[in-house]
Amino acid sequence: MELYKLSKLSSVTELQNSTENKDITGITESSSKVKAGYLFIAVKGHEVDGHDFIEEAVERGAAVVIGEYPAEQISVPYIQVDNSRKVLGQLAAAFYGFPSRDKLVIGVTGTNGKTTTSLFIQHLLKKIGYRVSYFGTIFNEVNGVRTKSALTTPPSCFIQEQLSQSDDEAVVIEVSSQGLAQHRMEGLEFDYALFMNLQHDHLDYHNTMEDYFYSKKRLFSYLKSNGKAIVYTDDDWGMKLKNLLEQEGREVLTVGSKNNANIQIDEILKTNGMISIEQDTYKVKSPLPGTYNVINTIMAGSVVYDMGKSFNQINDWIQDIEQIAGRFESYLIKDEVYSVVDYAHTAEAVDLLLKTVREVYPKYRLIHIFGFRGNRDITKRNKMIEVSSKRSDKTILTLDDLNKVPEEEMKEEYKKYLDKGIVVEMDRTRAVYKAAAAAAGPTIIVVTGKGHETYQQHFELGTATDTETVKLIRKQLKK
Repeated sequence: MELYKLSKLSSVTELQNSTENKDITGITESSSKVKAGYLFIAVKGHEVDGHDFIEEAVERGAAVVIGEYPAEQISVPYIQVDNSRKVLGQLAAAFYGFPSRDKLVIGVTGTNGKTTTSLFIQHLLKKIGYRVSYFGTIFNEVNGVRTKSALTTPPSCFIQEQLSQSDDEAVVIEVSSQGLAQHRMEGLEFDYALFMNLQHDHLDYHNTMEDYFYSKKRLFSYLKSNGKAIVYTDDDWGMKLKNLLEQEGREVLTVGSKNNANIQIDEILKTNGMISIEQDTYKVKSPLPGTYNVINTIMAGSVVYDMGKSFNQINDWIQDIEQIAGRFESYLIKDEVYSVVDYAHTAEAVDLLLKTVREVYPKYRLIHIFGFRGNRDITKRNKMIEVSSKRSDKTILTLDDLNKVPEEEMKEEYKKYLDKGIVVEMDRTRAVYKAAAAAAGPTIIVVTGKGHETYQQHFELGTATDTETVKLIRKQLKK
């Protein structure tokens, strides 16, 4: 595609003002992927600055380079822009023919529940008869082929390229606040955007809850002209979002137990809920335990309900969804000793999870194992300890990944918790093994914070997920 045509299709004014007109054969922000005729866009990352790789990109055959800083002695045309991340998304969408315009596109954002709700939506859409692409925390899926996911929300160029090659009629995307702040959704157009909740997390990145909120809100600016927001308004931030969107003229479908929600939640029990929509009442049954999963089910169901399906149908369709990795995975380790693996990584999520575990295993001793991430938001740590101590019979502090933070640094950090009766075992796998081996009588060992994610440990296994760890320990204890 000629650069001139690309500039006309996109909204990048700097490109439209350029007199250059090269034939562009590809577009990328990764210098290692550049081929002859490519447009290379230099993006400043958290750890790596793409501007440092401009020379490499040119050597590989880049026809044009775009960046944010003044550049000298470049042998190909260079165009300076204010925000290269934003430009990357806009140009990628134009280069690949705006593929989201011809698909049903659904984005889900929120601190907790994104993955579960998104996978519920994908499952329901498949039940209706759609072929559905997926981009999220656990995997990406296009044309029925699943690949491992590196980021919750992939880079814009990757998504645009994948959608241009997809024969799927719909796409569901988990949308993270970092992805939004880094303009990874730029150039995409959504039919539905869902807001789940906003809780204390990622403040190492966003600094304040207000910044965090407005990063989430950016998703709704990408709605198509007839697109719709679905907002959980029992969350105070959700109510604020609903009011702001309505002031902007957006159509909003609200879900909640108060504030006269469009889909009114009348009652929620362990796995069931009752909802009212105008004069009709429906029972909703979640395939996973916990009141929060009932809400996830209702939020997912709201999408296909708005598409004309009944909640009675939704209730039937959702029940045979496959086990979601790292979301309330329950395993028998040995007689009367179970383990639950869950990704819960905020105080609110851990509180709801442990409360649910108590309901499912009411007569069991509860041991909670979790760790803190190095170089991450440290302001939520005390709250997580308080929740764990309140809900558990025993708390074991460990590390998420021995390779991610100096062990001695975290040992010093953990000292202040020892006088609260907290047990510390730095190796995550060893912590689970010791708890399981010593357990006698009805015991439930809850391991949170990593779920489907792999981590490096010393104890025999090397790199593994919590699920793989639990399965290995179960095998060892049965010998």
